[in-house]
Amino acid sequence: MSTGATQGPHSLAFRVMRLCKPSFHVDPPLRIDPFDLLAGEDFSDDPASASLLRRHLSSAEGVDSDLSYRNRFLISHPTDPIGLSGLLLLPQSFGAIYLGETFCSYISVNNSSTSQVRDVTIKAEIQTERQRILLLDTSKSPVESIRTGGRYDFIVEHDVKELGAHTLVCSALYNDADGERKYLPQFFKFVVANPLSVRTKVITPISLSLSLSPALSDCCALQVRVVKETTFLEACIENHTKANLFMDQVDFEPAKQWTALRLHDPSSQHPPSSVLGGIIPNPPVIIRSGGGIHNYLYKLVPSADVSGQTKLQGSSILGKFQITWRTNLGEPGRLQTQQILGAPVSRKEINMRVVEVPTAIHLNRPFSASLNLTNQTDRQLGPFEVSLLQDESQMEKPVAINGLQKLMLPRLEAFGSSDFQLNLIASKLGVQKIGGITTFDTREKKTYELVPEMEKRTRDQDQDDDNSGGGENQNQKQERSTSQDQKSPELDDDDFQETRPQSKRSRTLPSHQNLIEVVKGKVDLIPKAVKIWVERYENSPNLATSELLSMLFQACGAKYSIKEHLLDETDVDDVVVALVNLARSGEIEDYHTSRKKEHKNFKENLVSFWNCLITESQNGPLFDKLLFDKCMDFIIALSCTPPRVYRHTATLMGLQLVTSFISVANTLGSHRETTQRQLNAETKKRPDGPLLHSLNKRLSLSHQHITTLEDMMRKIFTGLFVHRYRDVDPDIRMSCIQSLGIWISSYPSLFLQDLYLKYLGWTLNDKAAGVRKASLLALRKLYEMDENVPTLGLFTERFSNRMIEMADDVDLSAAVCAIGLVKQLLRHQLIPDDDLGPLYDLLIDQPQEIRRAIGELVYDHLIAQKFNSSPSGLTGHDDSSSEIHIFRMLQILREFSTDPILSVYVIDDVWEYMKAMKDWKCIISMLLDQNPRTGSTTDEDTTNLVRLLFASIRKAVGEKIIPSTDNRKQYHSKAQREMFENNRKDITVAMMKNYPQLLRKFMADKAKVSSLVEIVMFMKLELYSLKRQEQSFKAAVRLIKDAFFMNGEKEALRSCVKAITFCASESKGELQDFSRGKLKDLEDTLFDKLTSAIKEVKDGNDEYSLLVNLKRLYELQLLKPVLGESMYDELAMTLHDFRNLDEEVICFLLLNMHMYVVWSLHSVVNCETVSEASLSSLISKRDILFAELTYFLNGVEESRKYGNQLALRICALLAEEWCLFRKSTFESSKLEMLGYCPESVILKKFWKLCEEIFNTSDETDEEDENKEYVAETNRDVAAIAACKLVNCGVVPKDYLGPEIISHLVMHGPSVTEVIKNLITCLRKTEDDISSIYMESLKRGYQRYESELSCDGGESRVEKCLQVCRELAGRLSGMYVGAARNKHRLEILSVVKEGVEFAFRDAPKQMLFLEVAILPFATRLSVPDIIDIKREVQGRIVHVNTDEDPSGWRPCFTFLETLEEKCLKTEDVQDDKEGVAVKRKGRPKKRAETERKRLFDEESGSDEDESISGGSDKEDKGDFVDEDAPLIETIRSAARRRALRGERSK
Repeated sequence: MSTGATQGPHSLAFRVMRLCKPSFHVDPPLRIDPFDLLAGEDFSDDPASASLLRRHLSSAEGVDSDLSYRNRFLISHPTDPIGLSGLLLLPQSFGAIYLGETFCSYISVNNSSTSQVRDVTIKAEIQTERQRILLLDTSKSPVESIRTGGRYDFIVEHDVKELGAHTLVCSALYNDADGERKYLPQFFKFVVANPLSVRTKVITPISLSLSLSPALSDCCALQVRVVKETTFLEACIENHTKANLFMDQVDFEPAKQWTALRLHDPSSQHPPSSVLGGIIPNPPVIIRSGGGIHNYLYKLVPSADVSGQTKLQGSSILGKFQITWRTNLGEPGRLQTQQILGAPVSRKEINMRVVEVPTAIHLNRPFSASLNLTNQTDRQLGPFEVSLLQDESQMEKPVAINGLQKLMLPRLEAFGSSDFQLNLIASKLGVQKIGGITTFDTREKKTYELVPEMEKRTRDQDQDDDNSGGGENQNQKQERSTSQDQKSPELDDDDFQETRPQSKRSRTLPSHQNLIEVVKGKVDLIPKAVKIWVERYENSPNLATSELLSMLFQACGAKYSIKEHLLDETDVDDVVVALVNLARSGEIEDYHTSRKKEHKNFKENLVSFWNCLITESQNGPLFDKLLFDKCMDFIIALSCTPPRVYRHTATLMGLQLVTSFISVANTLGSHRETTQRQLNAETKKRPDGPLLHSLNKRLSLSHQHITTLEDMMRKIFTGLFVHRYRDVDPDIRMSCIQSLGIWISSYPSLFLQDLYLKYLGWTLNDKAAGVRKASLLALRKLYEMDENVPTLGLFTERFSNRMIEMADDVDLSAAVCAIGLVKQLLRHQLIPDDDLGPLYDLLIDQPQEIRRAIGELVYDHLIAQKFNSSPSGLTGHDDSSSEIHIFRMLQILREFSTDPILSVYVIDDVWEYMKAMKDWKCIISMLLDQNPRTGSTTDEDTTNLVRLLFASIRKAVGEKIIPSTDNRKQYHSKAQREMFENNRKDITVAMMKNYPQLLRKFMADKAKVSSLVEIVMFMKLELYSLKRQEQSFKAAVRLIKDAFFMNGEKEALRSCVKAITFCASESKGELQDFSRGKLKDLEDTLFDKLTSAIKEVKDGNDEYSLLVNLKRLYELQLLKPVLGESMYDELAMTLHDFRNLDEEVICFLLLNMHMYVVWSLHSVVNCETVSEASLSSLISKRDILFAELTYFLNGVEESRKYGNQLALRICALLAEEWCLFRKSTFESSKLEMLGYCPESVILKKFWKLCEEIFNTSDETDEEDENKEYVAETNRDVAAIAACKLVNCGVVPKDYLGPEIISHLVMHGPSVTEVIKNLITCLRKTEDDISSIYMESLKRGYQRYESELSCDGGESRVEKCLQVCRELAGRLSGMYVGAARNKHRLEILSVVKEGVEFAFRDAPKQMLFLEVAILPFATRLSVPDIIDIKREVQGRIVHVNTDEDPSGWRPCFTFLETLEEKCLKTEDVQDDKEGVAVKRKGRPKKRAETERKRLFDEESGSDEDESISGGSDKEDKGDFVDEDAPLIETIRSAARRRALRGERSK
């Protein structure tokens, strides 16, 4: 079926026909004479015509002259009954396509319009689930034209190598009669099926066997058959097609360590027929259609060419099959299987094999055996002593060594071998065992038993004569015996279905085996121990069951056992009560949670034990309805007991039982299906027979076993799972949900129904993140399988809303899993797009994992539209093209156009999955409007496209595009660095020719030019020379220079300066000279423009030109020194002569003067010899700048003539200059005269100005946000400037430090953060910071007293008091945990000085004790608190506090609080005061929706309360979380802008 996109009427259309061989036309077996085609049936009725015809026929040799129709039914040739007329029949339908065949298709492009089409580009591709394969592409040589009614035909071929859905994609790009370029895609879907199945069975190697045959002598002859290290591989090939398959080749390609030989059935080798004998020397094997099978048997022996080292290592890989076949008319097919694995063959250090044994061995007569001893190690071994193993019993051995009992052999080199002879003698008749031949290494004192016990069979001579028939001689009998021994083993169908090797009854079993020790030990020993236990159970069921139950109890931690004779009489409830009593008395051991090394793998071993037990028991005790029923009873009972260790271990075992039952049930189900197919095929052949009866019996038994297993699964589910999935322990709940997910996905016939699915939906609301995540993972696995979706319809309708909500789960990993689940729901179109709005908001969430998961969802659903059956929007195009994907991405970015930072977040989220973002040529083509397939784009889309291009380029070269809260350096691997370098090359090649066009087109657009200009910084500039594109580079540099003078905004100017500076420094040769010349031209032009602008201002004209050129000069000076001394004087004179300039012009005049001073100082400091003139010039320029700054400082401070922007600039510049020229930097050096120290008067004015800036309203800050240099003109700048003076030592720390710290909690989070950094620096440099803390507290309290004295209003007074209280809380909160003891003296000093200050003017200043000192006092230890309490009490003992009760009340409050603190023990210190508990996982959300609580057994812990509750005051106040992501700041700014817009309305 073909589907195509609609883009109006198309002139062309594709027609596709499959090419395959025709089939024979089969008629009823009526012979047709060729003459019937020439004459009618009444021709022979005319005598004249008949006689004439007979003469002609008689002349033809071998032609029957009888034309009567009665002879037509007679068979005159063996081919007549076939019914083949000799005619061939063409295919009547598309037919079935199978894996391994060659798909061949005839495609015709028809022009059905009334006009000619031209320039036709045709593509044919095969698209599978994994790849897209190009079959035909005429883009390099398009079809010139297709006339009206004409067509263009071609044939494509493809070797089918994948199963599943395939799509033949045919597309044509052409020009119609109107010259419009049209695109026609058509899709032809077909499904590839599996033609055959290959099932294999490996028969494990046999070591060595001996048998005795009679001879004609008085004794018996021993015939030896050696099949050592031989493996038999049986393959059953079943035909799934509707036609017979003629197997050309079924070859087994063994691995390098094996040699393969195919074994044929002698009964099936018939001589070739006389008809086909000369044509087909080896007739092919025919496998009938509709389930026909054929078996192949191969014998594998170790290869003689393999090195000894390879033999030593061994391998489980046997090889693979190469299968080729043909259909009825010879159409070929070919398949290759995967590597077939067998049981790994263990290799010994020393190997001994039998080389030759005499054909006839006579009783009591010596014979010689030739043996070979091989060293299979990489070291030298030996010498050796070879002997027969001696038994302890004194019985005569049937075969013994004749002569010396020990044979000495020399040393063997690494991987070497040695042949030797061993003289033996047989002394007994009958079936006897021969002891193994042993080899003793005399150097290493090590014994090797190399040949295991062998059996021999003897019969007396009379019996042999009777059986021989008397007519055969000895040689004939020996020949027949040998042929019988070497005959390949025949495997019937029952053997083929066998999955467990038969147990060896000859094995000696231990009398007692402690199963719990097996579980505690190595996991490799568990399968062997289980096999031994199963054999013990078959011999003694009660004893083995008692051992298993004892292991079950011991695994739970209880040392309890049940006697063998009391097993049937024991009641489950009584045992469980006894076990619970053991737990209450503490007589149990918890292996599950034990940290002991020997118990590290206990859980995995226990699971493996039960799995091996069920697998080994599936042909025995699994279905006896005794053993496992009793085990399940105890497991279910223990899972419901109060001890957690019992519940945990019993739940683990019960869940694993169901999982293992499912594995066995699936195996039985597969066998049942195979048996049913065989039964159906056999029923068609014969209605009755022994094989049919056997198949029916086997089918009934398989069904009975599956029913028994399902009953046991239901028993455990209702008895264990239904109770434990809501256990109080989250680990138990999680185990239950994980197992349920496995059960549903692996056995859907029973568990894929709402009765079981509902538990997954309910646990989506579990309070434990691990349980929720387990449920999400289980559901996602279910939805990934398409066949499950119809059954999940009702479940999806009930729980889809909760699944979507969990994308915003508080746990990070659970949220990512939920997003993956939503993707599956979208893939099956189970939820509407309207429900996805909350998910798209997470594109700008802070955790990177969430953003990337949502980005993948957005790409798959909105951009690639993988989940839409009929994509809406753009039709008629290749839906996977880069241009279509980019256009859809632009539609998403329209929602974030107003905020570039949020747009970058979205781009970063999707970039990893959207390959179209790396299609640089496509993006450039869209920007230049070259051949648009998506229509014209708006200016908003173009801006977003430029942002997308710039962000994508930065990502491709390893740059971070998301604003980061940390400045950690990125580290990349060598492979990543190579990838980034290759991306630079690709970007340069793609941008090389079109980059000047982009700059020329968007040069004047301030929203786009900055991003475009900076792209050159991520190019590999040397490629311009290698590609001979120097002119393009020069054009780009010229355009960057022009853009610098065409724009006046900060971003555009800064980008142009960085770009042209990069070109001048990173380019090579001629291009570097050109770039440096253009940079020099830019500087000269800028000075000319600046001089002209100053002249215009002097002439009384507008100041705008001066402002713009000052900005350009400032941005240029940020990177390099360009300002000359004469221009500096010109700027200073302009600033001095024109005091009424605009505030912004003044700011940039001061900034440029400051930059000149900075570059001059840099030059002087780095110069080896400094002249007196240069120092004098620098000091002169510095003093001029200080004079101007002081002038404006006085103006701002006195009359507030200028605005907040100039005030901030003055603060920042003064602090910067004072730090640069501080005296401590130049002391005791040649540049000592550069040292400068500000006067105290200027410092006071500076601090006063800073305080005024701190007190500016939020509205003023919001107005400044719209300015270009908002980061340099906010309140933080003043705080940073003041803190820098203290930290750099420009002013004494005890002078300005307390003033700054006293503002810690007064001006919002940003200022608070700056001051906290200052405190951190002071604590590192100061040994004792208590005096600074104390002065800060005094400053805060004095502001309160000042407001109280001047009657500033009750609200202002209360606010000042609250600020003082919070200041003390913040400062004391820095002494937490071990810091209390470490800084005890600092705290004690603050408290004592505070008490002294409070009692200087008592009781007026008593409030200082309660507000400022009490938080510090409570941080002290109990003995120190007692001392402080005694000191305060001693100060008031002689004071009449009743005269002013309200004044002294804070003192008594102080004492009462200390008294309460003393009553608590020293060990129970309240460490939670002022401690911010860090939340694990995602950042704390603003509003958390309360989840449905399913489990109310346990209340939240103190830690949970501290996390969820936190400090209410801090949450309600102006302070934000210190770890709040940067995106929250962006969102806050966006909210403030929105509120400001509402206020303006």
